[in-house]
Amino acid sequence: MTALQLPACQKCKLRKVRCDRQAPKCTNCTKEGVACIIIDPESGEQYSRGFIAQLEQEESSLNERLNESRLVPTDSMTQPASTPTSDDAERRSYYVGDGSGLGFLNSILSDARWQQHRTHILNQLAARPRVHRQHLTPNSLPPRHEAEQLLDNYFTRFHIHHTFLLREEVLAIYHRIYTTSRLDKAPSAQDRFRLLMVFAISSITRHRAGLSSENLFGYFIAAGSYLGEIPLIGSVETIENLLLIARFGMYHHIGTSMWDISQLCIRQCIEWRLHVRKSKALNPLTEQHHRRIFWESYIFDRHSSGILGRPFAISELDISVPLPVDIDDEVLAESSASSTPTELSVFIHCIRLRQISSSIHTSFYTGRGKEPRFKSVGHVYTRFSRFRTELSLWRSTMPFFPSPRSLYERPEWHDFLYEKDLMLLARGAMHNLALHSTTGAITKMIVIPCYESTSRVIELYAELMDKQAITWTRSYFQIIFTAGLTIIFCLSLEVETSILENRDAVRILAMCHEILNFFKEKMPDAGSFAIVFGLLKDECVRHHINTGSTHNLNTGSDPINTALSDCTIPTSFADAALDSTHNDAYSFNTDSIDLSLGLTDNLDLMTQLEAGLGEYAWGWIPKKNNIFTPGPC
Repeated sequence: MTALQLPACQKCKLRKVRCDRQAPKCTNCTKEGVACIIIDPESGEQYSRGFIAQLEQEESSLNERLNESRLVPTDSMTQPASTPTSDDAERRSYYVGDGSGLGFLNSILSDARWQQHRTHILNQLAARPRVHRQHLTPNSLPPRHEAEQLLDNYFTRFHIHHTFLLREEVLAIYHRIYTTSRLDKAPSAQDRFRLLMVFAISSITRHRAGLSSENLFGYFIAAGSYLGEIPLIGSVETIENLLLIARFGMYHHIGTSMWDISQLCIRQCIEWRLHVRKSKALNPLTEQHHRRIFWESYIFDRHSSGILGRPFAISELDISVPLPVDIDDEVLAESSASSTPTELSVFIHCIRLRQISSSIHTSFYTGRGKEPRFKSVGHVYTRFSRFRTELSLWRSTMPFFPSPRSLYERPEWHDFLYEKDLMLLARGAMHNLALHSTTGAITKMIVIPCYESTSRVIELYAELMDKQAITWTRSYFQIIFTAGLTIIFCLSLEVETSILENRDAVRILAMCHEILNFFKEKMPDAGSFAIVFGLLKDECVRHHINTGSTHNLNTGSDPINTALSDCTIPTSFADAALDSTHNDAYSFNTDSIDLSLGLTDNLDLMTQLEAGLGEYAWGWIPKKNNIFTPGPC
């Protein structure tokens, strides 16, 4: 589509004047020095005419390069392809959705006192560490007693949160593989793949707890040897296979995009109509199993799309299938309800939370339409209050386990989820407040809950780490990093209130910094983000202490040192050290991280920064952009 075919811009439409539709700006917008914005009449999405002109130029350039490549002599095809230059890398663009928090982080670095640090902070984050593949070998099937320990660990620590495999099916596969009787059905490639994936997922927590010394990727590589013999598309069972791969990928880089897998899972769910009520009766267990598969895919999609700021794969309006029934498999056929928690209770409870967070994303983070989503600050606060009530109701209905066996049965973990989504809600509300006003009583009524919930997110994670109840993942790193930025943003608003004083911001920021440093030790590729947060934290503390801010962050002769000394960091942070080569399938060359923080003029890498954090957290690597360049195998 050329510029002449585009509709008139919004400014000319509102003024009812003729728009000459020139690119990159019409004459009227050029004279007034404003952006030339057009609206897609079908979707209601807003686009800059300059952005469209840029895309057309890139398309033209690519077509020219394609035509030139077709004229290259045949023998030149044997020459290695040229590698992208640093200038090429700087010109690359990333898709960053509203939900990624780009505007929120930009607000922090746009503040006058951050300007002197902005460039070198962004340059620091622009340097991505190289990833070198290690020589890894597959694990053989473990002895029977160890296999039973892995199964027990899987059902206790993982299955209760992700109940998409049937317990009896997993046990049946185990018996087929570990039973030598000739009368039994021989195990298939599908059987071996699934059991090895169960072992791979289960071995993660065992290894990190020091209960196993085997290579973490051994079972995953062994399972991968069967990928050529099993389907990954075309049936309900294939969705389970993809979910197993994705769940392992939550803990380690596996060389593919988790977001792409989540989209594929939802598309297959739609193809098999798992998202709608069944029109004909099925076996009760089969029907419940299909529900679990869909809702697990739903959680996966909402989580990955939320982190990356991408549109959800399916709208809430298109979903009519009910939640799974909270009944154990063995009593499902009898349809007997239970007053005590079952192995599905946590799974169903988390689905309900994901439904609330999905609505929060739709209300506060999705793209802009023809009309402003909120017409006033009052509208923002009304929606904020409604979602806050829903979250509180969700928290009050948490299943209670007298003797928690794993992280997912602990009340602290459910508190962590509650505070995390309350932080998501408050950040979204403040993002929309920026369109109206950042001052006033209503703003304070949103900023204060945001500050409190964010502080609790950091404290609860530290508490769970102290109890060695929670492990580390890139997703958790993204949550803690975002929480730290949110604290800094709330302080930058300088809301005069005793609530912020009592929360002891310096102590919370120091605790957040220590947690991020712990992540950096376990996952060296997180180093850039941890270093930059340290700079932001120090500048924030220096500003509030030296300028006599309205926040009395601490008392004493040396406030910063006192706060740091009073900050109790879990001993497990120091005691749980592991060789970083055991944490992933890759080792990370941190030499590419510029610890000197040298300045470079006129670079605005904010988009790359925010995209990089989301991609890092969710293992998404652009196919054409070698953010992590593999070394020789």
